[in-house]
Amino acid sequence: MPVQDWQSDAEATIDAHLRAVAGRDLDTLAATVHPDVTVIIPSGRILRGAEEVVAFHREWFTDGDWTYATEPVLATTTATTATRVLAVTVVGEPGAEPSRFLMGLTFVAEAGRWLLIHDQCTIGRPA
Repeated sequence: MPVQDWQSDAEATIDAHLRAVAGRDLDTLAATVHPDVTVIIPSGRILRGAEEVVAFHREWFTDGDWTYATEPVLATTTATTATRVLAVTVVGEPGAEPSRFLMGLTFVAEAGRWLLIHDQCTIGRPA
């Protein structure tokens, strides 16, 4: 797969990744994922490796009429690592009760590209 212009920039890659989820763009999502990625979804299920993560998203992208929105909470970028914490709101279908959680993303710079290596979603509990 050829490297896209946005893949050499951390912020552009993270933006492309988030737009790919919201827009159900499986090809772009797959281009942002490290082969050894780990994703922990809100239920606590652990997805390991790009193949499993892409397969999960392939199924999710065809499931219903959901919407997905993010708001930045924290951001840190170094020469080799970019982390983001985002507040996420997913609405399963029009009029449904929103699901809200925090998502921590870690991207690594590797061979001139930025790739998602870890994604962890955490559902907040009332104090």
